[in-house]
Amino acid sequence: MVIRSAWKCLYGMRGRAQETQAKPRAARPRHPLGRWAMPLVLALVCTISAQEAKRLFSDDEDAQARLQRGISLYQQTQYAAALEAVEPVAVQYPEQAAAYRLIGLCRLQLKQYAAAAADLRKAAELTRALEKREDAVARLALGKALFLAGDFAAAIPELEFAAARLEVEAATLTLLGYAHYRQGDEAAARQALTQSVARDERQPEAWRLLAELDVAGMTVAPDAAAAKRAAASIEKVNRSEPLLAAGLRGRLLVAQRQFAKAIPELERAVAAQPDNAALLFALGLALSREKRLEQAADTLARAAKLLPNEAGVWRELGYAHERAGQKDAAIAAYEKAAALTGGRDDFVTRALERLRSP
Repeated sequence: MVIRSAWKCLYGMRGRAQETQAKPRAARPRHPLGRWAMPLVLALVCTISAQEAKRLFSDDEDAQARLQRGISLYQQTQYAAALEAVEPVAVQYPEQAAAYRLIGLCRLQLKQYAAAAADLRKAAELTRALEKREDAVARLALGKALFLAGDFAAAIPELEFAAARLEVEAATLTLLGYAHYRQGDEAAARQALTQSVARDERQPEAWRLLAELDVAGMTVAPDAAAAKRAAASIEKVNRSEPLLAAGLRGRLLVAQRQFAKAIPELERAVAAQPDNAALLFALGLALSREKRLEQAADTLARAAKLLPNEAGVWRELGYAHERAGQKDAAIAAYEKAAALTGGRDDFVTRALERLRSP
């Protein structure tokens, strides 16, 4: 039985020297795991190399049948059944990368992320040791499993390996951008996300994070170029997620001090995401600056419950109460802010002195 290699399934060839001749592939359906689509994994799990197949199954027809059944079940999205079929193969043949690869992919689909990462890492290590090559399928899936398990630092090298390949999916670049963002490297995040939308602009998550980066930057240092970039990204988000775009647009307007225009955008967004602390804070700030103080205080109090250790929220809540003439409530909020900043916020210190004076 002739079984095509995973490399050939992806590139239609055996080596990197021929990669530039690869023809563009047709668009693939969305991956079952959801918004972090990786059709690459689904396409490649179904094949193993002829050399590997010979080593695995030359004297064991039952093992051959089990792995082929596991592959078939995986393709039918019966992941638990596929896992049950192939696990005995890995037990009986612990040096066979194909079994570990399929087990890892099944566990990834079943949201068993830590276990999936262990199996996929084993598959990659075996392929590297025994075949002197990298397992592109296992490493891409490993990056996703590590990301979903919350280990962003470990996910980055695997996703970068996948991102360096000629036919990398835009969704993989988006995932890499998010991993860098979660590690605090905004420059690397922006680079990966920009590459993602350049490859395929139908990436709402990439546009959302690009807009988020620009909006957050605007709150620190207002910049016309950043505002223009953010507005363009927000409009891309608006095509598929108008309520999410409304929240981003409202926050951008707050950063530009256009509070009256920001309020209706933020109210729409908060109605859809009532527990989003960033939206509540932005709305509370806009309401306060527009002198709608009772609404501002109520909104900021909701934000403070979600962000009890954020001094800026308590300071703004104190400011709204003070302007509304609620002296005791203002002092209580300012005291929270002072405790969180160790008394190093001059605005809060002066406000408490002012309110406590006879």
